[in-house]
Amino acid sequence: MAELGIGDYVKAAFKVPYNVILLVGGLLGGIVSLHPAIVWPFVAAGEILYLATMSTLPRFQAVVRAMHDARRAGAAGDLVPQLIGRLNSSRVQRFEQVRRRCLDLQRSLASEEQSAADGILEVQQVQGVNKLLWVFLRTLMQEQTLAGFCTTMPRKELEETMRKIEAALAQPNLTEAMKEAHQENLQVLRLRLENLRRAEENLEAISVRLVRVENSIMLIQEQALTRRDPAFVESEVKSVTEGLQSVEEMMRSMDFPQADAVSSDVTPDLLRLADSSREAQKS
Repeated sequence: MAELGIGDYVKAAFKVPYNVILLVGGLLGGIVSLHPAIVWPFVAAGEILYLATMSTLPRFQAVVRAMHDARRAGAAGDLVPQLIGRLNSSRVQRFEQVRRRCLDLQRSLASEEQSAADGILEVQQVQGVNKLLWVFLRTLMQEQTLAGFCTTMPRKELEETMRKIEAALAQPNLTEAMKEAHQENLQVLRLRLENLRRAEENLEAISVRLVRVENSIMLIQEQALTRRDPAFVESEVKSVTEGLQSVEEMMRSMDFPQADAVSSDVTPDLLRLADSSREAQKS
């Protein structure tokens, strides 16, 4: 995700309603007073001072970043049903089971009395769980893509074709042109089998990664009841997301199309989406 620059903060500060109202009022005041050459420079100086102050204020920048992330997360959230719809039934069931368990734990946490520090920690846990649920969903999509490739690759046919070509190459009176053609074909088949071998190994690695993500999601949720350690949430999320990056790099190295429909740095609110889905079904 591209970082917001000072220009973005200046634009956001300029669009604040109170600023627009005061700026327009100052411009109109210059016209009404019949001395715009005197009034407008003061208005411009005040506006420049306001923009320079607000755009560099850490709290204002944090608000702008939060609004920016919320817009992007909302756009990603609109695509979540489409992404889930591309999964087969068993993977959808697996994802929904993990998400339901997260919701149940969130409700149990909400029912307890919490201090202000616990409330901050809960926010961190919700954000961490959302990130890991997003990782889990995207990794399920990667696994399905790779599994489909492994299933459709005709290993036996490739191996049988290789044996026939090797037998043809062993014939004594083979012309150089035919020999070269058979060798080229044999090389291509070997590359295809090597690609299949790598895909099968990576599929196994992704399956293990999915279990890792699943356990991390539940661990972060459960530790809310036992450990009050914000650093643990951050380190666990970082560890799992770095693991997903290695999976995506592997998929790119094998020239697979990217399975995720949106950028990996945008995290939709999957817990809130789950609640909305349940309420819609009840109504």
